[in-house]
Amino acid sequence: MKIGLVDADLLDGGTRHPNLALLKLAGFLNDHNIEFRLIESENEDISEFHLIYISKVFSFTKDPKFFNRSQEEKKGKESRFRWGGTGFYALNENEMGFRQYRSVDMMQLENDPFLNRYPNMRDGKEMGISMAHQMPFYDLYVPYIEKRIAAGRKKSYYKDYLQYSIGFLTRGCFRKCPFCVNRFENRILPYSKIQWFLSDEKDEKGRLKRPYIYLWDDNFLASSPSIWRPLLKELMETRRPFQFRQGLDERILAESPYGEEIAELLSQCKYHGDYIFAFDNWSDRPKIEKALKIWKRYNKKETKFYLFCGYKLNSNDDDLLLKDIKEIFYRIEVLMKYGCLGYIMRHEDYHNHELQNIYVQIARWCNQPAFYKKMSFWEFCYRNQTFWEERTLGLKVTPIKSYEEFIVDFNNGYYTDKKISLPLKTIISFLERFSSHKKELLRLFNLRLRDLVNPNLWLKSE
Repeated sequence: MKIGLVDADLLDGGTRHPNLALLKLAGFLNDHNIEFRLIESENEDISEFHLIYISKVFSFTKDPKFFNRSQEEKKGKESRFRWGGTGFYALNENEMGFRQYRSVDMMQLENDPFLNRYPNMRDGKEMGISMAHQMPFYDLYVPYIEKRIAAGRKKSYYKDYLQYSIGFLTRGCFRKCPFCVNRFENRILPYSKIQWFLSDEKDEKGRLKRPYIYLWDDNFLASSPSIWRPLLKELMETRRPFQFRQGLDERILAESPYGEEIAELLSQCKYHGDYIFAFDNWSDRPKIEKALKIWKRYNKKETKFYLFCGYKLNSNDDDLLLKDIKEIFYRIEVLMKYGCLGYIMRHEDYHNHELQNIYVQIARWCNQPAFYKKMSFWEFCYRNQTFWEERTLGLKVTPIKSYEEFIVDFNNGYYTDKKISLPLKTIISFLERFSSHKKELLRLFNLRLRDLVNPNLWLKSE
């Protein structure tokens, strides 16, 4: 018996994260000395595999060619493929259909007839795999990674695959965000214990191979204090830097009577990287600001907020596009006042509009702190132009022109024999499309963190 494991997202362009379901499935197979291998290309000969498990996280990921061919050739015969993951059903807008598919998918591996031939060696059930209890086989991707590194890819690109223990401590959420796979959930429950996925493996020098922890919890802080309080303390007791990779819900600090305690506890953690929260809706501004006043009193470390955008944008909806872009910058303005970073998270719907590149350029600016901290969005776009003129044309140029100065030079013919860079062209096209809103847009596009940050907003008076 030989089992093939397929990370469909990896085959369709790749991701920066390993697939946790596959890591756990590999762990179960490894426990029973069942031969398995990660399939690294959709052009591979798959005839050697008796069963093939395919996992897909993202709905935009294309199914592997060998899977599509097999489905066409099956003609009523039992398939050797097992497939699952949010990528297969996340776009289902029918509530009943979504609930049914999700319910089946969440328990699919635990009910798998092949896996249930074997005893569970990690607790949770007698036969088959218990996904909550199963220790991942973290070396699943190592052969693939070694080939990529040998081909020239930097090892640091794969740090999420190589340096972290990965798991969920809780599952679920109550926010019901329409774009989220938890949109029909209403509670947060305990899932795994840290020791069930924490790797203690060491290298030849006695150092931990995986010195960090990252967690995929949907909304950890929204669980009850009887859940998050002991779990957070257990995380701290590991003495390993950890991070909630999907972010934490900042609004809880404003909504919960335990907001101050949460902020204080998190400030004492050995947190890995930036603290990450989310500011997905402009309508949440009052709660976000109230929470930031608490948060900033306890935490001096850099704080980042995911900024969701582009959802339900279609090809001819200029009103929604304008509203969405404005609200991105309204949220950024709040974050800048509190000295926080933004991080643009684009829904795939942003591709639908002909002016889609405005999202790309905002993300190029906002998602790189070196740019976000030092210059406005307008300055970033124009700096791309000066880079082109200096490096390609060999000109000595004014580092940054205001929009008004640019227009004067444009009308005087300065750019007639010069290429206008894509970022500058994008912002100019947007301003021209929404010319009646130009004054407000220029105010937003010229926001700078150093002009707005104001510690008086969160410092308590003595």
